[in-house]
Amino acid sequence: IGCLTGIEDAENDEMFQTALKFAVVQHNNGTNDTVLYQVVKVVSAEVQVVAGFKHIMTVILGRTNCEKEAPADNCGIHKEPGFARHHRCKFEVWSRSWLNDTQLISDKCDSIERATE
Repeated sequence: IGCLTGIEDAENDEMFQTALKFAVVQHNNGTNDTVLYQVVKVVSAEVQVVAGFKHIMTVILGRTNCEKEAPADNCGIHKEPGFARHHRCKFEVWSRSWLNDTQLISDKCDSIERATE
């Protein structure tokens, strides 16, 4: 209890994927951009047992061609210069399922060059 533990298979970890999707939705809702961002790559994934679970993740987000208000189906990551923006983000999501409560407690992103992915 309390120690950070790496998540070996983040792609197939249901709790992690739920926390990641929540973080990305909250991030998209908080940006001034008119389009959505999607996960390009999970850089690191950890979990900490607290009063619930705290998922700590570092991901690369890519700017898509989907408008925020439109359905998010079949969104492609922009590749054209000027539109292709990538961010390296560290999210912390705290979830307490027995209270039906999930919170994004940290959302820190920096722009990166695509070559550094």
